[in-house]
Formats: sequence, C-alpha cells, structure tokens
Amino acid sequence: MVPVHEDCSLCGVTVPYYALSRCNRCKKLFCRNCLVNDEEGKPTCLRCAKRRLMPAAPRSKYAPLSQFLVRRAQYTDFVTLSFRFIEEILGDKLPDSAYSSERWWSNRLSHSASESWLTVGWMIENVNLAEKRVSFKKKVSTLRRTQKKRQRRKPLSPAFKALALKRKPKKPLGPSKTKIAKTLARYKNIGRQKAMPQPIKGKFKPKSAYEKKLYKPTEKPKQTA
Repeated sequence: MVPVHEDCSLCGVTVPYYALSRCNRCKKLFCRNCLVNDEEGKPTCLRCAKRRLMPAAPRSKYAPLSQFLVRRAQYTDFVTLSFRFIEEILGDKLPDSAYSSERWWSNRLSHSASESWLTVGWMIENVNLAEKRVSFKKKVSTLRRTQKKRQRRKPLSPAFKALALKRKPKKPLGPSKTKIAKTLARYKNIGRQKAMPQPIKGKFKPKSAYEKKLYKPTEKPKQTA
C-alpha cells in the first residue's frame, strides 16, 4: 500500500499523511516542526500561537486617510478634498455630524478622526459644509525647507576676499627637535659600536687562558690517540 503524502499548511513540506497533525484551533494539517502544545497540551500551529500571544491591535477607521495624506506630503503642502472622495478613501461613510458641524473637523487630539491627520503632520485649514469640501495643510512645510537649502549664500565682499587671499609671512623654521634627538642618538650608537671589540675574522681561534698557562707560545700540545 502506497502511503498518501500531504503538504504542511505552513511551511509547505511534503510528508506522509500519518506524520501530520491537525491544529486544535484552525483545524488544518501541519508537520511536527510547525506545531506546539498549548496550556492544555493540545497541538496548536505556530500561526495560531502567535495570534494568541500577540493579538493584532484594532485598526482605526480613518487609517486609510492618514496613509493618503502621508503620500501626498511628498508632493504638496496643501490638499482640498470633497467629503465624497474621503468616503472613497475610507471605504465607509462619514458620520452625520461631519456634514452638519464644523466642530467635527476641528484640530483636537481627543477625536479619533482628527488624530488621523494630526499624527501625520497635517491640520484642517478650512471647512465648507455647503460645498462639502475640506482643506488640509501641513504643519511644517517640507518643500520650503528644501527651497531654503537650495538658496545660495550672500556674495562675499571684496574686502573679505582680499583678507582671505592675503598670505601671512612665514617664519623661518629651524631644525626639528625630534630630528636632532634622533641624529644624536645615532651618533652615540656609532661611537659605541666602534669602541666595542671587533670579532676576529677567519678560521683562527685564539687560545684560551688555560692553554696559555700550560704551553709556550711556540710549542703545540701533542695529541694523544
């Protein structure tokens, strides 16, 4: 009988069917490397265990508006949007108070809608309930910063240029103290080397003090077999 092979739902490795286990939560098949035991000792896949340990934070309804303003900040500092276009960005309708009250569009952090544009560096400039339009403006203009960086500095005056080009008279430099000290040290080393006895060159070997006492300079000791 040929064993049936299945793929792990997480890592995709192909193993025999009997080597797979079913997750207690999502009810899918996983290999042993992708399973852990929960508090009750039941097998749980790594994906479900991660969701249980680190649940995803609830996303704000106005988060798509924040993303839209962040992208527009790269090109402009002022945006005018209609209420209908904002609803298309959100994928949901605005509350009735947004159509009837200008206070709903105020710049206060205690409101979930206003946090969507204040936290990304935008603020409400003008609201027109009759035309159902709202204007956003950046708090700090990034385009103006770049323009200021590109501005050239003031031209230098001729007096400053003449002062900068004026050369100071160079003082005659004497010999370096470090070089003098090195030269003297080398000179002393040369004198010490000359005072030391020079090694005898050639194959001549001088007699030791013991040989000088036993034999005369003209005689040579006899070699014994």
